[in-house]
Amino acid sequence: MEYLKMCCIVPHPPILIPEIGGTEVKKLKKSTEAMKELAGQIRQFGPETLVVISPHSPVHREAFILQEDKQLSGSFSMFRAPQVTLQSTTDANLAEALFEAAGSKGIPVARGPGSRDAGGGGGNLDHGILVPLYFLAPQSFSLLCISISLLSYWDHYRLGTAIREAVESTGHRTVFIGSGDMSHRLIRGAPAGYSPRGEEFDLSVVRIMESGDYEKLFGLDEGLIDEAGECGLRSIFAVAGAVDGYAVESRVLSYEGPFGVGYMVASVIPGEQDPGRELPPPGKEG
Repeated sequence: MEYLKMCCIVPHPPILIPEIGGTEVKKLKKSTEAMKELAGQIRQFGPETLVVISPHSPVHREAFILQEDKQLSGSFSMFRAPQVTLQSTTDANLAEALFEAAGSKGIPVARGPGSRDAGGGGGNLDHGILVPLYFLAPQSFSLLCISISLLSYWDHYRLGTAIREAVESTGHRTVFIGSGDMSHRLIRGAPAGYSPRGEEFDLSVVRIMESGDYEKLFGLDEGLIDEAGECGLRSIFAVAGAVDGYAVESRVLSYEGPFGVGYMVASVIPGEQDPGRELPPPGKEG
């Protein structure tokens, strides 16, 4: 593919922001260094637009919500750092192309506003978008923000294919960012309580991302997913779908979970078209 230059999976804990985390940021050194490395890779590709899918944008049960606001902004006021802000604009051409590409595939995408009073600062960007952009996005990049939904993992995968088609049709150099944290149950006292299967889930996903064999995502046990208490798997499926039918260079730059929530930073660089990597719908032979 020519214009979708790179995809990535990134965490979104506000504590990762130095102005919020303070000295606690030292416990997230792996994630911090990986985000800086990722930012360097993105600069090398020189994208015009960043597409971000977030689990903390307004979520609809039966549709993906494509943010329609032309002006985008947000701050970390809710996390006692109102001075940390971000402003950008929506790539309207790419938004329209995605709406059309999704519609042609029967993928339900609706236009809607972003998070209202996001971060407590009166903006429309939630922290699932703001934390990644703090590290990865100078204000010169335009954005396209979309929410996950409660639709199936396969629908999220198909959404990724629509994002790729939209990017290629507009000719806008683009990086696709999948925002999401891993298990919230890694240690006793973790935000969602403790489950010994939390680590099992995280390591399973890390191995899949390292291998680049994204079809194995569909083989994850539903019980394991439920026990993990994650908020990033749907974003990961969307990123995997964006490179469906293409060779990939898939790398996990870091993984850690010092506060009981797993944080993975991964990069996915698409290569040549490879029909052998094009997944058939579930239940159908390739």
